[in-house]
Amino acid sequence: MENQFQKWVNLSYLAAAVLLYYIVFELSAKLVGMYDFEARVRNIDLIIRLASVAIGGILFFVLYKNEQVNQFMNEVMMELSRVTWPTQKETSSATFVVIVMVLISGFILGFLDYFWTLLLKWVL
Repeated sequence: MENQFQKWVNLSYLAAAVLLYYIVFELSAKLVGMYDFEARVRNIDLIIRLASVAIGGILFFVLYKNEQVNQFMNEVMMELSRVTWPTQKETSSATFVVIVMVLISGFILGFLDYFWTLLLKWVL
């Protein structure tokens, strides 16, 4: 099922495969360091890299060839294309409101904390 979003779907598969490669590589590197496999196995770094690339590649090809996954991801992309995204002005004004409200809430909570600390010091 080839459609207008397939390149973005494939790019998301590639991103997932690269992420899995990174996770497997880092986890394997930690385990190798923890159990001192560098001294026991020659070229362990190369083995870890090749295994991580293989696992990432397998994930990519499984996702790429699975028709149900492709159909689901294409439907997700179709729904995302229908979303009305906010303009830059709307996003900026909403961000400004959030920052102001966080500052006001922080000042109020800071004042209440200071007040309760003074009250507890006076009582105790």
